Amino acid sequence: MQTAVVPELEELLDEGPVPAYPYTKTFAEARKDPCLTLHTTGSTGLPKPITWKLEILSTYEAWRTIPYIGEYVSMTEVYQEAQRAYNAMPLFHTSGLNTGITMSLLLGVTTVFGAANVVPNATYADEMHKYAGVDASIGPPSIYEDLSHETASLDRLDTLRYVLVCGAPLSQVAGEIISKRTRLISNFGATETACLPRLAPGREDWSYYYWHPTHSGIEMREYMDDLYELFIVRKPELELYQGIFSTFPDLHEYSMNDIYSKHPDPSKGFLYKWRGRADDVIVLSNGEKIAPALMEAGLMSNPLVRGAMVVGRGKFQPAALLDLGDSRPETASGRFDVLKELLPAIAEANKHAPAHGKLDQNHILLVDPSRPIYYLGQGKIQRHQTYKAYEDDIENLYLAADDLDDQLDLDQSASGDLLMVDFSDLDNIKQWLKGLILLVTEIQDLQPKDSFFQSGVDSLHVLRIVREIKLQIKICGGRLLPQMLTPGIIYSHPSLDELSEFLFQKATLSLRGLDSGYQSVDSDDEDIRPKAKDMNLLLHDYVQTLPKIENRVRPLPVSQGMTVLLTGSTGSLGSYLLNSLNNDPNVHHIICLDRTSAAGKHKELGPKRGLAPLDSDRVEFVKADLSQHGLGVEEELYERLLGTVTHIIHCQWPVNFNWNLSSFRPYIAGVRNLAHLAAGSRHNAFLLFVSSVAAVGGWTGFGEVPEAPIHDLNMAANTGYGQSKLIAECLLDKAAEISGVRSACCRVGIVAGPVEQELGMWNKHEYIPSIIISSVHLGAFPETFPSRDEIDWLPVDKLSKILLEVLASASQPVISQPGSLNTLEDDPHTKVYHVVNPYRISWHADFATRLRDAYPSDIPLQPVPFEEWVERLKESADEAEKLGNIDIERNPAIRLVEFYAKAAISKEKGRRLWPIATVQASETLRALGPLGSAWLENWMVQWGIKPN
Repeated sequence: MQTAVVPELEELLDEGPVPAYPYTKTFAEARKDPCLTLHTTGSTGLPKPITWKLEILSTYEAWRTIPYIGEYVSMTEVYQEAQRAYNAMPLFHTSGLNTGITMSLLLGVTTVFGAANVVPNATYADEMHKYAGVDASIGPPSIYEDLSHETASLDRLDTLRYVLVCGAPLSQVAGEIISKRTRLISNFGATETACLPRLAPGREDWSYYYWHPTHSGIEMREYMDDLYELFIVRKPELELYQGIFSTFPDLHEYSMNDIYSKHPDPSKGFLYKWRGRADDVIVLSNGEKIAPALMEAGLMSNPLVRGAMVVGRGKFQPAALLDLGDSRPETASGRFDVLKELLPAIAEANKHAPAHGKLDQNHILLVDPSRPIYYLGQGKIQRHQTYKAYEDDIENLYLAADDLDDQLDLDQSASGDLLMVDFSDLDNIKQWLKGLILLVTEIQDLQPKDSFFQSGVDSLHVLRIVREIKLQIKICGGRLLPQMLTPGIIYSHPSLDELSEFLFQKATLSLRGLDSGYQSVDSDDEDIRPKAKDMNLLLHDYVQTLPKIENRVRPLPVSQGMTVLLTGSTGSLGSYLLNSLNNDPNVHHIICLDRTSAAGKHKELGPKRGLAPLDSDRVEFVKADLSQHGLGVEEELYERLLGTVTHIIHCQWPVNFNWNLSSFRPYIAGVRNLAHLAAGSRHNAFLLFVSSVAAVGGWTGFGEVPEAPIHDLNMAANTGYGQSKLIAECLLDKAAEISGVRSACCRVGIVAGPVEQELGMWNKHEYIPSIIISSVHLGAFPETFPSRDEIDWLPVDKLSKILLEVLASASQPVISQPGSLNTLEDDPHTKVYHVVNPYRISWHADFATRLRDAYPSDIPLQPVPFEEWVERLKESADEAEKLGNIDIERNPAIRLVEFYAKAAISKEKGRRLWPIATVQASETLRALGPLGSAWLENWMVQWGIKPN
């Protein structure tokens, strides 16, 4: 290794004469010269050296030239309001170096550093604010968390122009306090990128970023669940602003691997809040996803907490490691006192957690100060190394928390004020449960069939409910065992009727000595899954409320000048359906009913997906709740819908395979309410329901699945999603018989990415794209996929056109009398269409070859059996975990290892659905052809595997 000795500071500051070293290169000559070698922070693994060229420094100068937008000015304008800035960031950290370059060299701000032998801390920073004559402060969040608790320190912040927080997020609590005293700025950057051109948000939006829309090349792409991933797209005209492509000159786009949420105010939809690293997202066993960074910041809002790390991947609920330093209690009573003091911080953390991913005090691990916690330069915990060091402690924490549930005493119980429950009396159980839920959640008037989770019960409530029921079982449960009850049982029986029936049946069996009551949370026992009988009862409830219409002569529906009501327009398929309707000359007006205001989202997503601008005179957006009577809209609007709507397309349905059937009740109610609308509509509105092949995923009948209504509810896939879809189909079939509603159900298979243009993208986190993308990382692709061998995928842009052609064909009326032109007969059944690609190909015989040919020629990939590919994926996951370097962007399949492992040993073949009626109805489907190399190459361009 070549080394050089750097002169001591005293020699560098010596004012004596030195030889002249003239620098004569022009920028064009010098731009590719290396000038600095830094190392990354190690937040995703071991630190890596990054060499900056001179051209990357020019991005800071270019940042000053970005145009302002309205009241939003360049962040550099705010920086140069200060004259002297205290900098507590280390110079080996990009933030410390960036502020030195930007402020000292370009903006004329004097940078003030502390003494070399003092580790920056809140006390020292406060002294610098008091005595160093500074009017700005730059440092890690830990400093300002501590200062936010001291009135005198806050008073000194009043004198500063701004506080610039670097390296990690500041808690919302501390941020709100400080932002009332001075301007608070959340800094952002990376060693690989240097600065990212951004504008300064308003003072009240201190935790948000405003990426420059024309001078950064930044795209915020949908990630999951209203989260967005930041991509930098290379543009030749932005070369001076995009330092990342100086670091990685061969890339065409770059993901920061960071995820964000959008500002809740639709008028500020251009502002984004950092939520964490994509590879830090924690997926719980119940399917909930947690971006832990802001939860951790909430925990650190308590001054006792030096560092926090949320864990829980694959667990039912999260846990947290807290580093209290020397404040860690040594006794059980001391721990109790500390946890009590931490309750407000836990509550603050839970503001940033999903409803079914809350943290409780029994899942807090106070780490041992004598054992290492690995910190990064900016004060964040190095997640992967720390997790490895504390893996056994974390497992023991979960076991201990479960044991606590079994050790509850009555004086610790929230239900102590309730009468004891009689487990032999079903009504008594139900009334006791209702009182318990009121006590725990304050939910009033919970009805027997109401879903707990639709009513507002979250994961913390579930845990408390489980503990209270366990206590009652201990006291008066007879032979029942407390272990019989787990949080999973509550999720599987999410209503008073279902849960009380479960407890009653278990108690009855235990009295007979037939059942101890034990049931594992992971059990596949049919006892915790909806049976066809239960599904029929649910269907019956909704059928009973359908309007009865007999012998009614109805007008013909229109095929021109159509007014279409569309639900779910903000989803991927919904947005393409809206685009197709917008381009259809036969459509006069489109009314989009969505759960949230959708106009702004379409304005943002349309250009990214290559969709045409919407005609504001033809498209109307309405916020609605389909589960409510009258669709949850104003009565005047509902009357207008009755008088104008000619066609309904219903595709608003959550794709959640973790939900119990009961959780889909509101969506089944939505189908019933749309059937009400169609039955009462002036124009005899035709209803097209976007169903799923999962509705018949359990088909065991003879031969192929028929393209017709199926009323055997055992034929649905064994998930709440598939069962709810089949119930909805049956409900529409009954609506045809009872209410004269004309409808069609489209059983849609795998929806692939768009193929008609390069814009848009098949979500890379779905299991098929993840295979194709990760294969590049693994150096091999699966030439077989036995349980998914038949491929009948449909591109989403083609699918939207197919569905509209099906709608046009299916809604053609049956004339009631020969020669009659203005009346029709009610169709006694819903029509059913299998919407899959009829030009099937085989993965092993066809797709593997096309996949190999579609990959770039400079990427050598070995074809291997699926089982071997899964083993390679497991090895890469183990290696990444060992090195602490999980790269979700390059290896997204790593998140789905268990899914692929199960698929590798599955003997089950997919059900074959033939789209006979769909082929007759759709010219687009007839002309489609099989999946070919052109589609694959287009998807690879969208995923960044191939250049444009």
